[in-house]
Amino acid sequence: MKTGLIGAMHEEILALKEEMDNIKETKVGSREFFEGTIGGHEVVMCLSGWGKVAAASTSSSLVNLFDVDQFVFIGLAGSLNQDLDVGDIIIADKLIQHDVDLSLLNGFDHVKSPFYKEFVFNVEKELVRYAENACKEFVDNLCKGKYPQISDQYKPQIYIGTIGTGDQFVASADGKNKITGKFPDILCTEMEGASIAQVAADYQIPCTVIRIISDKADENAHSSFADFLFSNISQISVELAKLILNPEYE
Repeated sequence: MKTGLIGAMHEEILALKEEMDNIKETKVGSREFFEGTIGGHEVVMCLSGWGKVAAASTSSSLVNLFDVDQFVFIGLAGSLNQDLDVGDIIIADKLIQHDVDLSLLNGFDHVKSPFYKEFVFNVEKELVRYAENACKEFVDNLCKGKYPQISDQYKPQIYIGTIGTGDQFVASADGKNKITGKFPDILCTEMEGASIAQVAADYQIPCTVIRIISDKADENAHSSFADFLFSNISQISVELAKLILNPEYE
């Protein structure tokens, strides 16, 4: 199986280049794609950039130009749930584009959507289980001190649930309330996951999205996001990706 491994920012994904064997670089448009293997697993890695359009463009290229069989996205997200702390790991079992609103068309029966009426995408249970096993091993390894490059103060909890995607960085109570008022089950918000899930649905291939909480999506989100980004995410992404690509979890 060939995996399309995607991150929105350099810090989230590109450190994995150091873990790739037989690496080959291809430039398509403004993006660079890195083909190779990680632990014997075929991988095509790419930096998508922020937002739904960037993520959809990247994932479409991965399917059509590189013939990937699945998507894996690892990155940061803002918490919408008071129980989540910075550093906690969220595995998506459902992805929602929370900023799509077609409710005003509900009364027009003659208006038919050619593809999706609701922009909600469920993740296969087996994929969620694989991701959960990998994340549990990651946390277990943390507790055993196997990652000296990651702070020994980092002790995340793992959650499985709904991740929301929209084209905005949420940094206020009002912004959080607008999302949770409509979708109360969303645990965290980000800008790419559900658009990649939509491309996956179009091509009928699996999609796994894992997010690490970087902030509370509140008025302190900007500073919290920056602090977490530059101190932790590269090392966390590398170790999580290596475990997710482990054949043991397939």
